[in-house]
This record gives sequence, C-alpha cells and structure tokens, in this order.
Amino acid sequence: MNTAPGVNSEGRVHNVRSTAATIQDVLLKPGEVFNYAPYIEQTEKTFGFKEAPVIVNGKLVPGIGGGICQVSSTLYNAVLRAGLAIVERRSHSLPVSYVPLGQDATFASGHINFKFKNSTEHYLLIRTMSDDRSLTVKLFGQTPQNLTYDVESVTVETLRPPVKYVLNPALPAGKQETVVQGKPGYVVETYRIQKKNGVAVSRERISRDTYSAQPTVVAANNGTGGAKTALHRVREAAIR
Repeated sequence: MNTAPGVNSEGRVHNVRSTAATIQDVLLKPGEVFNYAPYIEQTEKTFGFKEAPVIVNGKLVPGIGGGICQVSSTLYNAVLRAGLAIVERRSHSLPVSYVPLGQDATFASGHINFKFKNSTEHYLLIRTMSDDRSLTVKLFGQTPQNLTYDVESVTVETLRPPVKYVLNPALPAGKQETVVQGKPGYVVETYRIQKKNGVAVSRERISRDTYSAQPTVVAANNGTGGAKTALHRVREAAIR
C-alpha cells in the first residue's frame, strides 16, 4: 500500500520516515497481535518526533508527532487487503488526504491505538519504503493464491456544516461577513470483499465512521445595545 502526504513539511517527513524505519522488518508469528503503541515509543526514543500538523479536538493544529497516523493508516490499508483480522482501530475526527474516507487509522498515545492480528498460519513480515514524497508498506507471508481482497468505502450520509455566529463590533451596524467557510462531514461505511478465483464470495462491513463537519463562522454587528439579541435571532433563524 502506497500513500503520499497531504501536508508535506520537514517535520512530517521526518516523523513518517522515522516511524516507517521502526516497523521495518517486524516479523509476526502466527496468531501474534501487532501493537502500534510500543513502536511509537521506540521511534520517539530513537529518532525523536518533530512538529507537524495534527488533528486535536476536530481542528488541524501544530503538534509533535504529525505524520505517525499516515504510517498506521498505510499499514491498515495493507492489512485490510491481506485479509488479516483487525483488533483495534479508530478513524480520525476529520478527513485526511492520504487515504480514502473510512480507510484511515489514527493514533493518540495512551488513548487510541492500532492493532491487528496475524490471522494466518504462517509468519508475516512487514516491509516499508519511504522518501520525501511517499510511503509504501508491504506484507509478506503465505495465503491461498486464489484468495484476494478488495476494500470499498461508501459515503452513506453527508453532514451539513453548522453555522457559528460571532459578534464583531468593528463591522458596520447591520453588517455580517463569512470569516471561515465550513466543510461538510461524512458518515462512511467500509467493506472488505473476499474474492475466490476473482469472484466475490463474501462482503464484510469493517467499520462505520463519522467525520465531523467543520462550521461556517459568520461575524456580525447588529448595532449597539441590541447586538446580542439580534444576533441570537439570526442564529435561531439559521437553525430553523
């Protein structure tokens, strides 16, 4: 599985390449569970993490460790297509650009982890390749040659951006303007289709994920004295 970063920065590239190097050549025995958290701890001790954009409380902000979720998401995609068992995985709160909706796997130390099981009867080897532009994860093992897996994500609902009004006395009385244009959210279902000799034999729902809508922010000034009351009326009208 190959991905390209959506926000390319020196810090992000460092974090992606360092994490990819840490999981390079990891060997899992049959039935063993891969736990992402210890590898993140090892990466931090060996290479250290640099500042890069991360999602916190539904917002993209500068933070330490931005990029490690691209590694977990790329690995997750490889695991899905290898037909392996998912033990623990959660999506981001907002869409990410490097994988399709419903096919990401986020990580937050001490809170959110990514785990999968080598559900084959043979050893499984993880190989990674990364540069300044992309990351590739490959899994090597033994599975029946006539079995393959496809992954399909379907948007089942689009969430409209809410409108958030803020008071700005610097605007002319009765004036309002859009400060931030909102973005829609999505509810996405992801399925894994097993094929035998190229023919679909089963369809398994892997996840149902919700990506939050980002609000449109409107600044308004409805005049001195009655500003708050007028602003509330505008908000109520928008809600109705």
